Amino acid sequence: MTALERIIELLAAEERKMDFKLEEGIPVLERTPVVLAALLDDLPGSWSRVDEGPDTWSPREVVAHLIHGERTNWIPRARIILKQETYRRFDPFDRFAELKSERPLKDLLEEFDHLRSGNVATLRGWNLKAKDMELTGEHPEFGAVTMRQLLATWVVHDLSHIAQITRTMARSYTAAVGPWTAYFRVLQRDARSAG
Repeated sequence: MTALERIIELLAAEERKMDFKLEEGIPVLERTPVVLAALLDDLPGSWSRVDEGPDTWSPREVVAHLIHGERTNWIPRARIILKQETYRRFDPFDRFAELKSERPLKDLLEEFDHLRSGNVATLRGWNLKAKDMELTGEHPEFGAVTMRQLLATWVVHDLSHIAQITRTMARSYTAAVGPWTAYFRVLQRDARSAG
């Protein structure tokens, strides 16, 4: 590879990176409930209960996890950051809480949509400025984190769980597609994520 080709490659890689901008992140947060409802609502139950084996989550468990996060993670932690009190440590988040809900999936999707709508309205209502994005709280594992990092993580968290759900669903057909497995990277990877 020539020096020019390497520079072009590096520039192309830079173009793929995005800095977090709240006005670009909020639309992703708003769309997640719609995406999940469009993907999962009214499907046969086998689609929502399929997983990738031990210690992995089914699509319905992911939705239950997202609901728990709406109640106890993102906005409560952002409130701690905004208050800027002496004690700014976040409560630990139990990512395994409420996974085994037996409520109908339609109910879970509706609750997630309701909670997310309220949380996005709260976030918009704060009218955060650039200086607010640099305020910090204390994560129990990572230490000091900024509002910007927390909100960017919320967006990535949504996107990663959408990818997890679609990967889990696709992999349930690995044997069914037979030789075409060779054409689908999602079916070839051994990477699994519980959350």
